Amino acid sequence: MPLRTLFLLATLSPLAAFASDLTDGGSCRNGAFPSEQSGFALAKVVDTPRLYLLGDMDGCPAKGEPACRQRSYVVSGDTVVTGRDLGRYRCAFFPNKVGGSAGWVDRSKLQALPVPAPTLQAWSGDWKDGDNGLKIRVHGNQLQVEGDAYWPSANPSPEVRPYGPNIGAVSAQAVARGAQVDFVEDSCTVHAQLLGDVLLVADNSECGGMNVRFNGVYRRR
Repeated sequence: MPLRTLFLLATLSPLAAFASDLTDGGSCRNGAFPSEQSGFALAKVVDTPRLYLLGDMDGCPAKGEPACRQRSYVVSGDTVVTGRDLGRYRCAFFPNKVGGSAGWVDRSKLQALPVPAPTLQAWSGDWKDGDNGLKIRVHGNQLQVEGDAYWPSANPSPEVRPYGPNIGAVSAQAVARGAQVDFVEDSCTVHAQLLGDVLLVADNSECGGMNVRFNGVYRRR
């Protein structure tokens, strides 16, 4: 192989590796956050008056700011849920009263927060993510869940969905494994992880009608 070709390959290899990372783990967005990310933790935003959440398409976040800047941002003192790293960036989700926003952020602006192992009672509550809901109660040493999920929403307009929403449901008991639990009913599996005041949920796409997913970052109602 000519020396020039070897030089070009060596020069391009970091970019190729980053592109491969984007293909394998570059998804960092609202709906996909619980199912496409992993290694969830809590972190506090530090040392910045405004930290924009960067997008994950069209070469982002590698292009950095301002090319990848989304409208949403966090400020010092905010607490975010974090996922995987991608180079200098870390996927972050900021929950709020209307759901939340996800995007890549400079991980040097994040300070890891300790999260104590939850007690069994800490799981109990009516958890909501948009129209989707999970009612979790403690029964002996187990957790009981009753949940409903909808697509595209619980009450779509006739123009959007003339025959009403697709619906999913889960009803099951399970023993928690520290901060994680798997609720299984027939072919439906709903995995949940409790992190402080948020519940990260992802299912196996077998819990209801077409496009119905329990996936989301839930908060107590």
